[in-house]
Amino acid sequence: MEQYGNTSTFNIDSVIVRNIRTGSLYYTKSCQILEKPIEVIDEIFEKVDHVEPWMSGNARGPSTAFCLLYRLGEVRPTSSDIRIMIEHRDSPYIRAIGFLYLRYCCNPRELWKWCKKYVRDEEEFMPSPPGLGKTVTMGAFVRDVLLDQYYFETIFPRIPKLAADDIRRELTAMGLPTRPVGNAGQGGPSRREGDLDSGPRRPASVKESLSVALGQRAPNRAGVREHGRGLAPDDHGSRRKRPAADASGQRLRREEPRPRDHRDYERRSRDTSPPKRHVRDVFKEKPVFKKSKTMSYSAVYKY
Repeated sequence: MEQYGNTSTFNIDSVIVRNIRTGSLYYTKSCQILEKPIEVIDEIFEKVDHVEPWMSGNARGPSTAFCLLYRLGEVRPTSSDIRIMIEHRDSPYIRAIGFLYLRYCCNPRELWKWCKKYVRDEEEFMPSPPGLGKTVTMGAFVRDVLLDQYYFETIFPRIPKLAADDIRRELTAMGLPTRPVGNAGQGGPSRREGDLDSGPRRPASVKESLSVALGQRAPNRAGVREHGRGLAPDDHGSRRKRPAADASGQRLRREEPRPRDHRDYERRSRDTSPPKRHVRDVFKEKPVFKKSKTMSYSAVYKY
């Protein structure tokens, strides 16, 4: 099967690829020894229990599923290997990773040919880690992968508009929804919007973290709340000083300024310094000639 687009990252989000290559011990120790697509399929059967891009909990590294998905791109499966994966009956996660491989590496104009048969598939599985998601059908998962631009916290490669319109037209003809549900068909709030109550989410970038830590506001963090900086949660990072209040809680009015007295104006207008003279006024005066000791005359200006 010919790989479409970038053949080194396989069109996977560059942040995930960088973490897989440099920060994943599982990929270094366990994935790189797999040399054939069938070996990758066996490893998926043994190790994968969800298909989210990032691990859950405190260890926020690339998930086992995406490490194996990246390795699958490196071993370059054939069309028959992908067909075996998406029709596999031993594990729904083998099928799900097969569809993800198609979404990342297949020519967008050929996606519908591969997936048309499976948009009504009724096999159930849970795309998220156990206890953090809900069960969906494989058909709902495939439709969401085809229609949505985002996959949890990551972004899919863009499908050209003509190909996307063809997919929606075919789904409409089959009586199926043409709008993505999100989160691999599970629905719920988007993880990319920074919702604090939407479950595990990718850590903020260095720029985002510094913008909050230093009390600044980057354009993409304008609505972020600050915590632990002495501000109430409803302040939303506002640093404006509130008016003082008395013991009863009533806000105190600012004291009115004292009205100016006429003596203030007289004191301001009084000026004891001598008036300043301009150079041109000096030269208008007639010079007075005086005889010096050297018997020469010099002009002396009168001040």
